[in-house]
Amino acid sequence: MITPEQIRVLYDKYLELIKLEVEIFGVKPTEVRHLIGRLGEFYCALEVGGTLAHTPNQHGFDVVCKNGRRISVKTTAQKTGFVPISSKTVHVVDDLMIIQYLDGKLSTIYYGSVKSAVEAARFYEQVGNFELDIAKARKLALTENTSQA
Repeated sequence: MITPEQIRVLYDKYLELIKLEVEIFGVKPTEVRHLIGRLGEFYCALEVGGTLAHTPNQHGFDVVCKNGRRISVKTTAQKTGFVPISSKTVHVVDDLMIIQYLDGKLSTIYYGSVKSAVEAARFYEQVGNFELDIAKARKLALTENTSQA
């Protein structure tokens, strides 16, 4: 199993690689979403003190908390727009963490119940996914934090 120290090293290396792509090669962050996605998984694991799912692209979830809760991680470089939530795997996920990559840094937009996120999302029939608006995710985070206080 990968240790927290190894996750930290990987996080730092991925962040450095993304900064090189963006700052040196002029690539837009949205064009390296595969790297940003993995970076987000490392970020989430470090934030919650969890572990990575056993295999990359684990069916439905990316990180497992110490208490066993399964987190689906969505990382975006978009300022506005929608984050997809798979309707096929939502039943195997407990929580959702939406992370934004902006100006070389990551920040959490939403971390909470996947059920609440799905209830706030729209269902996009053409692709069979829920889509949660980033602005709505921010509002939902404020609502959930207020109700938990």
